[in-house]
Amino acid sequence: MGRPRKTLENQKARLTIEQQEEKKATEEALNELTPLQKTPPNWLDNVAKAEYKRIYPLILELPIKSLDMALLAMYCQTYSNYIDASKHLVREKVVETERGSKLSPYYTIQRDSITAMNSIAPKLGLSLDSRMKIVTPKKEEKEDDPMSDFL
Repeated sequence: MGRPRKTLENQKARLTIEQQEEKKATEEALNELTPLQKTPPNWLDNVAKAEYKRIYPLILELPIKSLDMALLAMYCQTYSNYIDASKHLVREKVVETERGSKLSPYYTIQRDSITAMNSIAPKLGLSLDSRMKIVTPKKEEKEDDPMSDFL
């Protein structure tokens, strides 16, 4: 699944009845996919497992399925890498070498983790913009009565 899909009611384009029926059938088929497993993968470290458990109930509110497990696991492990690099940077921001001082390699890990998380998060619906695209509430249709304005 990867990138969350807009549901039929959230489509802005005008669709023919045939296109609407096709979209509805696709949405129903997506709902039948294997759900995401509750337990995190064993190969994740402890911080990544904790992040998985923290966001799991929230992820269930989105159309994320078992096919997205690798993407979710990558997000959690990258989050763990970011936390680990941040902790190291508190203790060691500059490294002394034979040629002088340089920034800690943990800066690179931290920066790369931020970039990776920012890349993965929208694909899972973890950013506000991506959630707005898939969870926009239905607009209630009002009766279009031109005479009601005069009453």
